[in-house]
Amino acid sequence: MRLQHHQNSIIAAWNAYWFEPAPLFNLAICRIIFVSFQLFLILQPNYLNGLFERASWPGAVYNPLPFVQLLTLPFGSNQPPSDIFLCIIYGITVVTGVFALLGFKTNWSLIPFSLGCLWTQEYLYSFGKYHHPEALMMMALFVLALSPCGRVLSVDDIVKRIRFNHNQRKFETFNIINENSSFSRWPLLFIQWMFALVYLSAGLAKLTNDGFDWFNGYTLQYYLLSDGLRWGSDLGVWLAHNHTMAVLSSFMAVWFEATFFLVLIFPKLVWIYIPLGASFHIGIYLAQRAPFFQFIALYAVFIPWASIVQNFTTRPWSSTSNNKPEILYDGQCPLCIRSMTVLCYFDWFNCIIYSDLEKRWQTLAETHPQISLQACLEEMHLILPNGSVRKGFFAFREILRYIPILSPLRLFLYLPGSSTFGPKIYTFVASRRQRFSQCSFETCSIDSQKK
Repeated sequence: MRLQHHQNSIIAAWNAYWFEPAPLFNLAICRIIFVSFQLFLILQPNYLNGLFERASWPGAVYNPLPFVQLLTLPFGSNQPPSDIFLCIIYGITVVTGVFALLGFKTNWSLIPFSLGCLWTQEYLYSFGKYHHPEALMMMALFVLALSPCGRVLSVDDIVKRIRFNHNQRKFETFNIINENSSFSRWPLLFIQWMFALVYLSAGLAKLTNDGFDWFNGYTLQYYLLSDGLRWGSDLGVWLAHNHTMAVLSSFMAVWFEATFFLVLIFPKLVWIYIPLGASFHIGIYLAQRAPFFQFIALYAVFIPWASIVQNFTTRPWSSTSNNKPEILYDGQCPLCIRSMTVLCYFDWFNCIIYSDLEKRWQTLAETHPQISLQACLEEMHLILPNGSVRKGFFAFREILRYIPILSPLRLFLYLPGSSTFGPKIYTFVASRRQRFSQCSFETCSIDSQKK
């Protein structure tokens, strides 16, 4: 009986650690950062040419790794694949990467994207010395492919919400920041543990291979001078001639790597270790041309993105309704419901009040007698905190100012001529919304008002 009790306690503790409900928003942000970073790497102008030309480098010896052999087996596993095959793998990787970034069929897109990134990396490794900066990113992408990273901040989720609200024939406010899942914590924790093990192994390797000689500064000076001359780094050569800096850097490197695991025990230390880690890897690149930028991108798993947004949302100046603009929309119009769903989806800071015109009209007629019911039904109205009103295109343009993630779109809406053509386009769409979306579920409120 006691053994069963201890077993249940261990299982409960395990589940509480790995599967405690956590914000899906954190996982989605990590997906966007990781995929964006990897796409940025493989979309570099010389990346594809590097795949083509790698086999023709002087002294190149092709020793294919197992995964490379598996895919090239039909064409001869011991021969470098053709350029056409490399183009196909590259194209599939890029296309599925874009889909994964947007969150379109997210998990199904992440799987081929992860496999494509892994295959191309192993293909490059098949010609020589293995390197380790890319390994953690490859593992992180596979972990994301097995996680619910597309449950929010994805095309899949937006389409699902629009369909749900359309079927319900009503719009209700929501905030994706508040949505949790018991399966959104373990992927981030897994990558965090991998980080801690990678750093700890690097610190122990320095002590094991060089012992306490690592701290004398001369060991680091040797590596700095060697890499500085090899890769043309003036900073590396300069640091190699500064013994005091070398001693301090030696201590700092081992201390950082050996104690990074403390972030897992005391999460608030992330605000100390992440800036230090970013500086650490940028310094390594400048001095030794060793690109560990993947690690900087992967630091996203330690940042509580949802909590940061919620902290801004709960500020007094943000939570007061008097400081928020109010959107008046036709609650019987499917096009309006879809528009409100999309706007609310990106309104992470709860900056806007969404009001169904039918429910709000009685009080609105008293406080804003200048607003016409017919005009509100024909085009969207926005009441600003100072009491002024924006209509149609100008209301939409003003709304973007209150939604930070969408605010860059305002640049296009302020282009020369936008104030002339914007209202015409808005009026054209609004006047034909019955044709576009079976307005008001086959009974248009505009038509009913006219009758």
